[in-house]
Amino acid sequence: MEEIIKIVFAVVLVYYIYGTYVSARALFIPKLKKSLRIACLLRVVSALFVLTGLVMYFVIHLNDEVRTYTYVKGVINEQSSYGQYESMFFTIFITAAVLVLASAPFDCYGALKASSRVRNVVVSLIMSAAVMISGLILIISNYSGNLYDNDPKYYRYDSPDKSRSIVICERSNFSDGYGDIYQVQGEKAEKIGSFSTKDGLRNNGKYRLEWSPTQVKVSYRYSEDVYRSAVGKYVELGEKNE
Repeated sequence: MEEIIKIVFAVVLVYYIYGTYVSARALFIPKLKKSLRIACLLRVVSALFVLTGLVMYFVIHLNDEVRTYTYVKGVINEQSSYGQYESMFFTIFITAAVLVLASAPFDCYGALKASSRVRNVVVSLIMSAAVMISGLILIISNYSGNLYDNDPKYYRYDSPDKSRSIVICERSNFSDGYGDIYQVQGEKAEKIGSFSTKDGLRNNGKYRLEWSPTQVKVSYRYSEDVYRSAVGKYVELGEKNE
């Protein structure tokens, strides 16, 4: 199913590129009707917005992503240096899609036959959908965070001497299970380890912890009959964990 979706999207994207190319060429036709010229211009401007979004994406990703965490009211909140640009991407691609849709009335006004009007509307809808899907894919790939998490659960543990505290976040993504280990102090948090489980299995907070001066060892159930362990090395909170 995933392969079919990719193929359909590729076909739609190629169609969008071809439609933009045809519109750009039409602008150079001397006797083109004014309404059709406006429609072509709107689609070309839409493509320029899409191109701007793509260029911004690659420029932004020239720098490494920095993720920061806070611990507030029992929940780990994650922020990404890429995430601050998501609203900008959203605005760019919404504008591009609206411009394509706005070209439809001008196309219809300039068309001589009813069948041509229907075709023009369908073309505009396909091109607009291509813009929106492209924008959505770009936004998700820019910073997905935990978009696919299913009901994350947080469990806090304090060392016997109360000098260290960790929070384990249990997550699931379709058929897979995940766990992230965070060192916390007040509202400060830093990710110090992670692990995965089979078939989305959750430990429901039932872990065996071994505390030491430099790290904490978390033993967990990987599958019904298999147990594994993950190690989280302590960091100075407020500094990036390398």
